[in-house]
Amino acid sequence: MGETADNAVGSLAELLRYPDDLAKISAIKERLLRDKAAMDLQLKSGVQTQLDITTNGLKNILDAKTLVGELSKELMNLNSLCAHAENMVPGFGQINRVSKVRRNFLAVEDVKRNLQELPARLDEIEAMIDADGKDIFGPMTNFLRTHYELSRLRDFRDQAMFQAARSSKDATCTLQKYFTRLDNVIQEFDAIVFDIAQNLLEVLREGNSSLIVRWAKIIDTDERLDTKVKILNSASESHKELARHLSINSQPMGMTRTLRNYDERLTECIRLGARDVFQNCVSTFPDDPSTLLDNLYWVTRDILFAKTDLTKCVPASWKITNRFVAAYHQEMYVLFKNLVTKETEAGLLLKIVRWSQKYNDTLVNELKIPPEQLTPSLLDGQEEEILGDYMRLICRKIDEWMTNLQKTECNEFIERVQAPDVDPESKYGLANTPIVFQMLNQQINVGIDSDEIRVVSGVIHECKRQLLLRQQKWINVVRNEIQKSNLSMDEVPGGLLEYCIAVANDQVRGADYTENIITRQVNVNVDVLVHSDDDRNVQSKMVQELEDAMDGFIATAKSCVLEMVGMVMFDLQPSFANLFKNSWYTPPVTTTAPDGTITSVPASLLIQEIIRTFEEYNSELAEHFNPDLFQIYIDDLLEATLVSYLSAISKNKGASLSPRSLDQVKSDVAIMYPFFTTFTDSEHVESQFSGIEAFMGLASGDKVGAVEGFRTLKENFPDAPLKFVEDILRAREDLDSKSVKEYMETVRRECAPFIMNPSSDRRTYMSRLYP
Repeated sequence: MGETADNAVGSLAELLRYPDDLAKISAIKERLLRDKAAMDLQLKSGVQTQLDITTNGLKNILDAKTLVGELSKELMNLNSLCAHAENMVPGFGQINRVSKVRRNFLAVEDVKRNLQELPARLDEIEAMIDADGKDIFGPMTNFLRTHYELSRLRDFRDQAMFQAARSSKDATCTLQKYFTRLDNVIQEFDAIVFDIAQNLLEVLREGNSSLIVRWAKIIDTDERLDTKVKILNSASESHKELARHLSINSQPMGMTRTLRNYDERLTECIRLGARDVFQNCVSTFPDDPSTLLDNLYWVTRDILFAKTDLTKCVPASWKITNRFVAAYHQEMYVLFKNLVTKETEAGLLLKIVRWSQKYNDTLVNELKIPPEQLTPSLLDGQEEEILGDYMRLICRKIDEWMTNLQKTECNEFIERVQAPDVDPESKYGLANTPIVFQMLNQQINVGIDSDEIRVVSGVIHECKRQLLLRQQKWINVVRNEIQKSNLSMDEVPGGLLEYCIAVANDQVRGADYTENIITRQVNVNVDVLVHSDDDRNVQSKMVQELEDAMDGFIATAKSCVLEMVGMVMFDLQPSFANLFKNSWYTPPVTTTAPDGTITSVPASLLIQEIIRTFEEYNSELAEHFNPDLFQIYIDDLLEATLVSYLSAISKNKGASLSPRSLDQVKSDVAIMYPFFTTFTDSEHVESQFSGIEAFMGLASGDKVGAVEGFRTLKENFPDAPLKFVEDILRAREDLDSKSVKEYMETVRRECAPFIMNPSSDRRTYMSRLYP
């Protein structure tokens, strides 16, 4: 039980090697359930088949037992009649003993003659072996005769040693020494037989089919005699009493011959021959497994040769093709097991899986080898796991490259030793972004080479993950560097604005590159791997993941733009801090119109200073910023300016509103409005400045005007806070605290529907007045 649990834990560890595998538990569970169902079906079918075979076997055994009983009974009757006949012949016992003595004398004479002739006959056999030269690729014309003569001597030796078993130990030892030379010759001949067995295909390719036929005849003859001996010995052992009666005048049947066991040794020789061939191939390419796989074409070629040519030279009962398939497949299994390790490269893993699939297809579909003979599976049925390892290796490489590249990019951004790259259109960018997507495309191509859509899906998922990580890294780096710059501008390297522009521009490039992956890779190259609805769903998932990455690029670009706006507004904090205070008010400037009209308006020095700062930044941004991002920057800058302007009434200590404040606000708007309409749509600017119009209404109107002003404000800005109204009223010099309270009660009462149920959930810059 403990061992089973350990095996289960080990298998689970193999399936869940990496954290990402936890997301695949459902798929793994479904696959295991499918495998279990298929295995249960096979077991059920196999058990039923074996049950039928066992039932038929038991029936045949019972029938055989009945026949054997009847035969034994008849033989016992025959033996009884024979014994009765012996008693009918006068002096039969004495006649039998004299006959036995005569046979023994003749047998002794025969043994003596054979022993005397043994050296000469061995000389003749050795001469024939020497004449053939032990060259298994030669004609070996004496091969059959050598076997015949040697078999006669072996039978004589076996007979003599059997008789000597009932003699003294000295006699046995003497005979053994006498047959030592014969034993050596037998070993020499058997070595030739087994050498041919190990090189059957090579001998046949040399055109020496005659030798193969003679060799097969020798093996078949000895195997038939071995089978006869085994049967006789088995029968003699099973019916000792009957054998004793039937062998009164002869030795037990089959007891004298030593089994040659050529058939069993033939299988071992084929296995050893296959091992030698494989080891030679491996030693030729010791450190190049890929080339080794390219040079294994001979495996199926040898099996085909054995099936088409060798089978014509040997008995069909040998099933020689099956023996070669078993030997070669076992060596292939060992070879592949050694090739697949944790350190195996992704490309080699894919090549191994493909080779395994091609190997099985060739043997089963072309050579018609039954699949059950190809066990165990070359990869132990772990093709899916290996493909998973292949995918994880690709993902690991992507992770390593992206981590190293991101580290380099971030260091370049932080140190800012060199200016960012500039494209032909004078737009800033990062040098490594094209390299990133070139690498990602290469790895996606490697995944596509697997011809497995789920491998490609895993690679796409990793690409998305890495791109999202890269985007978040840039958001953090840009934010941190801007914060450092805001805290101590003199202690940080210059060029921060340029690098922020480059990062933002690169997000747009990244989105374009990602869209190109969808268009060229997923919708074209991956499309050929789609063979089912499930595959189509996987393809759709890839598109969605890449679209998520594109959305991430746009979000990152907007984040960078917002951070740059924050950097600009940080520089202008001292200016905005003086709004609605005494330093805000400036002497009026008198102008004369062409018609002679004289007007006097405040100079708005603070706003002029702010606009000049904007213009300085814009001179850099407009030239090097992506046009779409520059437009986003202007919109964000507009909102940030209005937020800073309107929130100053509550943030700036000592801020107040008087009748002349309205003139100052109008003068400020007259400067700000034209600046923004230069870069963006005037209607949009006007709609955003409507917040200042509402502000002016609240700063000067009565209770009815306050109600109408807040109602109008909520219609244009549903998220406008009520506190904004209260802060404006409190800042008015014409209202005391009691009046402010009355105004607010009136606004809350009359505008309750707007407060409780805003016209929409649209977010505007008004929600940022009180962060």
